[in-house]
Amino acid sequence: MSKRNSINVLFLVSILFIIRLTMFPESLLGIGEGKGGINLVPFFTIRDLLFHHSFGNFILNNIGNIILFLPFGFFLPMRCGKINKLSKSLLVGMAFSVFIEIVQLFMPNRWTDIDDVLLNTLGTGIGYSLFKVLNQIEIYMKEG
Repeated sequence: MSKRNSINVLFLVSILFIIRLTMFPESLLGIGEGKGGINLVPFFTIRDLLFHHSFGNFILNNIGNIILFLPFGFFLPMRCGKINKLSKSLLVGMAFSVFIEIVQLFMPNRWTDIDDVLLNTLGTGIGYSLFKVLNQIEIYMKEG
C-alpha cells in the first residue's frame, strides 16, 4: 500500500471512529445512557463533571473528547494539503464537531453540548500541532 493510500485509510478510520463513538455509543463506555438534552452554555458540562461527578467521569468525557479528535487533527494536514495552518485545522475540526452535535439533536438519548465542540476542536488543534512538530523533527533529521 502506498504512503498516500495509507494516509487516506488512517484519515477515514479516524472519521469512522469518531462517528462510531458519537453516533452509536450505547454499547461502548456507557455513553448515551439516560435522557438527552442540549447545553449551549460554554464550560457548564465541564464544571458540572468536575464538581458533581466522579473524577473518572470527568476524565472520560473531557479528556475523551480531546483524544477522540486528536487523530483527525493529525491526519487532516496529510490528507488535505490546503490545511496548512492551525487556524484552518481548528475551523475544520469545529465544523465537523458542530455537524455531529446537530445530528445528535435528532437522536434519542443524546446530548448536544457546546463543551463537546470546544473539546473536540482542542483535540483537532493538538493533533495538528503534533503533526507539525513531528514534521519539523523529520525535516531536521533529514538535514542533519
